[in-house]
Amino acid sequence: MNVDEYATAAAITPRRVRALITRGALPATKVGRGWVIDGPVQRPSGRRPLSPTSQDALTNALHRRGLRGLTGQLRARTATRIRELRASTDPSTLLVDWWGGKAPAQVNGRTNLVMHAFRQNNEFITKRVNHRPSEYLRDPADLADVVSTERSIRGLSRKELADLARVDSSFVFALEQGREITSLGDLRRVLRAIDVEPSALPSIDMP
Repeated sequence: MNVDEYATAAAITPRRVRALITRGALPATKVGRGWVIDGPVQRPSGRRPLSPTSQDALTNALHRRGLRGLTGQLRARTATRIRELRASTDPSTLLVDWWGGKAPAQVNGRTNLVMHAFRQNNEFITKRVNHRPSEYLRDPADLADVVSTERSIRGLSRKELADLARVDSSFVFALEQGREITSLGDLRRVLRAIDVEPSALPSIDMP
């Protein structure tokens, strides 16, 4: 991108961009009479970068669309960060700040969303974090992960989710424990409450 484009993306003046280039703080290549910036956009930020452990937890959760394997504060904070991404009109800035303005060293399926942030691809990120494709939930363990993940990201207690779905809170607890399903109707109400569209569900043994 050129100086003006970089200035707009970084929320600084073109004069400031040229000053950074002149003193070698911003990699750029001279093309004709102008400059082409070689590196990603770098913004000043009041947010502290995430630790490598928190970055890994977030990239894994976003890639897998689930919080399975995370516990305690790391799980809660990861859920909160996904909730922030969903609510943000500029999720790219959040991710860039959480990575301290430095793109991931490795580019793969897990870091793909973060790389989109460094390209300022807000539309892609917003769609990715807010839309869940139809979920194949035949396995109770997968069902438990999806329900507990979405509940945590939305910041709901089990009772709050149960109230939204108009089911008993013990039913939500049983779902998250991977127990046998006792009511497909109640299950569908829970999934509708968290905007999950199943392509398959566990079977119920009829008496």
